[in-house]
Amino acid sequence: MNDQEKYKYAYALTSVASTGLSFVEDSLTSIMNDKTDLAWLRSFYILLSYNFELILKSRITMVEGFTDKQALNNRLVQLGHDIQAIKNALGKTHLEEIGINNIEKNTQYKISAIDGKEVLIEDFTKIRYDFLNNIVRSVDSQEHTRIKGYLDVLFSILQKAKEKNEEAKGQAA
Repeated sequence: MNDQEKYKYAYALTSVASTGLSFVEDSLTSIMNDKTDLAWLRSFYILLSYNFELILKSRITMVEGFTDKQALNNRLVQLGHDIQAIKNALGKTHLEEIGINNIEKNTQYKISAIDGKEVLIEDFTKIRYDFLNNIVRSVDSQEHTRIKGYLDVLFSILQKAKEKNEEAKGQAA
């Protein structure tokens, strides 16, 4: 699979991530209007996790070698929703290229951006089933402000990922 073909899939991944992040951004103002409804906010945190994963997987698509679409799909499925595994697969250099200094896992993933900002991303599997473990997220009046700040950082990472994907596609031409 050449870089032009890989780019087609990387582009699809970043497009889905872009629309997902935009949905959260638009919903915060048009639907939520600074309300702290736990069900809505939980959905937003699920979407932030999923879309961050897609951004990282777009870079996996461009930096690793694949014989065909099935090999690519197998690799992405193998990585699953494990941000730590995706981080390890990308390595420090590829993360830094898209503005990420580090990703640490505690109860959440803490993404440290190169510009000093931080984003807390939920573990995609855990947040989907947290109610089975009686985990209740505590929210406060700053939840919207935090999510908006996270979105700013994630959009910046997304833009850098798109640029690096475009570069890799162009080098193969």
